[in-house]
Amino acid sequence: MNNVIELKGASFAYDKEHPILCNLSFRIQRGESVGLIGANGTGKSTLMKLLTGLLGHQGQVQVLGKEVEKKNLPEIRKSLGFVFQDSDSQLFMPTVYDDIAFAPRNYGMSREEVEQRVDEALERAEITHLKYKQNYKMSGGEKRMACIAVVMAMKPEIVLLDEPSITLDPYNRRTLINNLNEMTETKLIASHDLDMIYETCERVILMDQTGIRADGPAEEILRDRALLEECHLELPFCFSDPKPRKRNV
Repeated sequence: MNNVIELKGASFAYDKEHPILCNLSFRIQRGESVGLIGANGTGKSTLMKLLTGLLGHQGQVQVLGKEVEKKNLPEIRKSLGFVFQDSDSQLFMPTVYDDIAFAPRNYGMSREEVEQRVDEALERAEITHLKYKQNYKMSGGEKRMACIAVVMAMKPEIVLLDEPSITLDPYNRRTLINNLNEMTETKLIASHDLDMIYETCERVILMDQTGIRADGPAEEILRDRALLEECHLELPFCFSDPKPRKRNV
């Protein structure tokens, strides 16, 4: 089975008068890295929550060939890692170590296996110095990298990342990009950081208030100034024409 995510006519609304997602249909194949872009309010985070079963839906939403519904959620969630936009919604244990170890422990791994998973994830995220740090004492960027390490320790087949570069300084942003490019798992990355999307994704799904506006090669969509501006986005910095700065004389 090549399609690991498939939507057919998927819709969601908090109430009938305010639909968030309308009749979405697309497929993501195993091993793809797909960027999900769009202005605020187009439903990117909502779509992520549909895929994890955190919200209900109309239409068809499948992950790994299974319909996202209550009876399938335990199996689906074992194969799916989700980095939330709000780090405080993901870190709920006293320390970074406890959060990263939580899933491996619940998978029934031995103490040695848990330790190995934790150490590998910390090393990949380059935050070994945070291993026993209390979560409430960390900066926003440190929490972000800890959340990414939590997902890495799960070794899921599919990784969903909602604004993963938010709050990161340039060094940790580069670490994140390098890690994403090294990962062979299927990735769906929602972000306003279009330069990061360009560096990590070969395909882009562009959403607007009506649904999916474009779906195709990342470079083709991210170079289309007119299309992006119609969707209230701007060209990535790497494609923007440099403008001379005004100097005070």
